[in-house]
Amino acid sequence: MLTRNGKEQFVIVPMNDYKAMLERIEDEEDYRDLQLAKKRHAGKPTIPHEQVMHEPGIKPRRAKRKA
Repeated sequence: MLTRNGKEQFVIVPMNDYKAMLERIEDEEDYRDLQLAKKRHAGKPTIPHEQVMHEPGIKPRRAKRKA
């Protein structure tokens, strides 16, 4: 932690930790957006995943494997 005029001003963290923090923040934002969308559309009809995947132009993709 770096200070200026006796007050904490900056934090130095390794790049991997910084990127992990940004990813976590984005995940939290995505989760909040999903929860809001669920509330907005509660009780409204939905389209089953299988039907959506059969729409023209939509190609299934394989999930990425973690090493």
